[in-house]
Amino acid sequence: MIVDESSFQKVKGFAPQAWSIDLQNNSFTCPHQLIAMLGYPTQSVLTLSQLFAAFEKTQLALLKKHIKQVMETGKPIIQTAILNAYQHRYIAEIVINALPANDKVITGTIELKQYFLTKQQELAFLKQVFAQSNEGLMIADLNHTILLVNKAWCNNTGYQEHELLGQPASILKSGRYTKPFYQKLWSHIDEHKIWTGELLAKTKQGEVYAHEARIQRIDLPGEEHVYVSSSHRLDTSTDLWDEDDPNAKSKVHVPDKNAFNKKLNAEYKQLNNEVTIVGLVFSVSLAQSTSVMTRQWLVAQRFSQLSQSGHLGILNEKMFAAYWVVPKKMEDIEHTLKNALNVLEGHNSYEDIGLSATVHGGASVLQIDASSPSQMLAHASQALIANSQGDESSLYYFDRRLSKRFNRKATLATLLRQALAANQVEAYYQPIVALPELKIVKFEALCRVKLDTQLPYSIQELIEIAEEYNWIDQIDAAVTKQALHDLPLLQRHYHNDNIGMSINRSVVNDRVSHCCLEDTLKIFEASDIDLGLITLELTESAYFDDSYYHAEWLEKLKARNIAIALDDFGTGYSSFSYLRQIPVNIVKIDRSFVSGLTEESNEYAMIDMLCKLTHKMGGKVIAEGVETQQELYLLSKMNVDMLQGYIFSKPRSLEQILNSNNDPVYRQLLQNLYQDNVVNAQTIMRRDFPKIGPDQKLNIALEKFEIHNSRHLLVIENSHCLGVLHQSGVSAAISPYLNTKGEQNRDLMTLNKRAHQVMSKDFLQVSLDTSFDQLFEQFVNQPYTVVAVTGPNGVCLGLIMLEDMLLKHREHQNSH
Repeated sequence: MIVDESSFQKVKGFAPQAWSIDLQNNSFTCPHQLIAMLGYPTQSVLTLSQLFAAFEKTQLALLKKHIKQVMETGKPIIQTAILNAYQHRYIAEIVINALPANDKVITGTIELKQYFLTKQQELAFLKQVFAQSNEGLMIADLNHTILLVNKAWCNNTGYQEHELLGQPASILKSGRYTKPFYQKLWSHIDEHKIWTGELLAKTKQGEVYAHEARIQRIDLPGEEHVYVSSSHRLDTSTDLWDEDDPNAKSKVHVPDKNAFNKKLNAEYKQLNNEVTIVGLVFSVSLAQSTSVMTRQWLVAQRFSQLSQSGHLGILNEKMFAAYWVVPKKMEDIEHTLKNALNVLEGHNSYEDIGLSATVHGGASVLQIDASSPSQMLAHASQALIANSQGDESSLYYFDRRLSKRFNRKATLATLLRQALAANQVEAYYQPIVALPELKIVKFEALCRVKLDTQLPYSIQELIEIAEEYNWIDQIDAAVTKQALHDLPLLQRHYHNDNIGMSINRSVVNDRVSHCCLEDTLKIFEASDIDLGLITLELTESAYFDDSYYHAEWLEKLKARNIAIALDDFGTGYSSFSYLRQIPVNIVKIDRSFVSGLTEESNEYAMIDMLCKLTHKMGGKVIAEGVETQQELYLLSKMNVDMLQGYIFSKPRSLEQILNSNNDPVYRQLLQNLYQDNVVNAQTIMRRDFPKIGPDQKLNIALEKFEIHNSRHLLVIENSHCLGVLHQSGVSAAISPYLNTKGEQNRDLMTLNKRAHQVMSKDFLQVSLDTSFDQLFEQFVNQPYTVVAVTGPNGVCLGLIMLEDMLLKHREHQNSH
């Protein structure tokens, strides 16, 4: 064998050596050459203790494990280990051969592959690697006293090695952080064993610089531990490079102005009709003073984290440019720019270390306010320079219309953030009423936020902003907690301990954290409310964004007897087939399907089918947005289980509800429900009937006759019927010369007559429960009579005409 004294040379002239272990005799046998190398030149056989002494503790444990594994499985194993010989250490390859069943002799080969360092060489080698690393390295004891530093660390800080050893690590503090910040930092390191992030430090000369730090806690035997820190300064020119630079090595790509324009123009030439380019010119100010290169590095790092892929360029020391190719939709343009500003500002974690930023930007959109890339950048620069730049981030569009739209939304977002910080979220409650009793069975808790502004806004607009800025979970949690607190008060007010509460939880922004439903359950369980009285409402689109995960958590909620409602059905995926996949108890029909509902409409057919399918699957249906008697009647006819809408009550605060009537039944609306197999005035009447005011002119009446294709108009004042305006009566009251060659002004004046001057007061009024036979007798005696159907208070609820009676009479005969 050729002996080479170099530290890491391969071993030459040493073929693999066969060996065997006799487990009964506790002996190890191999060629004498190997035994001599292990330090036993006078022996021919070694004990297992002598063999095992050549292995280091962790590798010996692995060898024993492998031997046992071969004995159990009979399959061979190869292990690489460091072997401590008499004068050298080697990297050896140990082969343990396959073992026949019940064999007590283990065989294999051992090959010395390469020389390894002696203990002294290894220590010197590690010290040399530590010293020469380009990454700044420091080791401190458990009291944060500096034990070791390398040359790179000294170069970064300006200190000599002897000036740092034995000193507290606080000698490098920048003076920018508070004491609680450091307490939080070290607590995190002690708990999680590691922390990485950007920090500010101070050199010996007093210069504050930013560096990317990695601090790791290493636990030693006993109670000892040390902290190992690595540091990389961020303000080095190698962190930024141009795509045309062949020597570039950094991962951060920030082209200069010329390279940026070149890329922008190439993108412009490939643009299709579905997309456009939105350009942004912006400046960035950090909370702490840093070098130009540090600021550029941070901007590049944050820009690379954007979800919307874009391109960044450096125009000069103070200004940056960026562009994105986006669909031609204002929502996409706004979202792209808003998200860019949000990410460039830095997350909340940067605020403590002075690296949060204020970003001021000017924006221009190709094909809206610019016809070329160069004009787009020029307009974006003008928008930035021409507008004031305060202490808060801002964005201005070159097009004033776009800027006004964005500023309004930004203002509402700022006010909403302030309202959330001040805990100004209120819970309002709208009753959910069960059919056929029309009795309140639960309330839906709805969010209300009052902003200090004269700008008009809707609660839906605020919810969309909250979802966009990831605040919706905070709002939902606040409303949920308030609703669970208020539910016992509502139950006492209505003398019913079974009244429940329906809670909305948005999962639209929960695709990463996957904690919304888990947190919801924790809030429910932390309350004293019977969980069987709680309904959790989710929108179908939010559910299907992550249906696998949500289905898992919904099953956990249902296992605790919490009902699950699918809200706004029909507005998202709109497929009945999905109902089989969703673990829900209740389906809520969106108000867009309820509004203006008629029996002949497609919406009616859809709701009817949904009710039958849901009932067959053991679920219930709620229709929301019910506002008219016609809608109430038709929904009750289709056996919808529960209703919600303004016909019962608008959402009200707890105080408003507690100061109101505590009757949970809407008795005045019972008369508008569909009654099966009962033929009376209520089931025959037209709820949507043509009407006219008593002071309206006859020219209006003529228009209504034509629009409604009707021969009769009810004259209504304050919801009461005053008379009937017949088409024949109107024709008799107006001049026959109208629209003829002989027409004169006095003929036109006849159109100015009022409805009450011409209407007939000879008409019938009947109650809702007037039977078909009674009505039929009236029409036989007066075949051209129009019947007005009135409620208990004389309010006109419907109209019955001769053709309605004839149709019902024919249906009655056919059924018999």
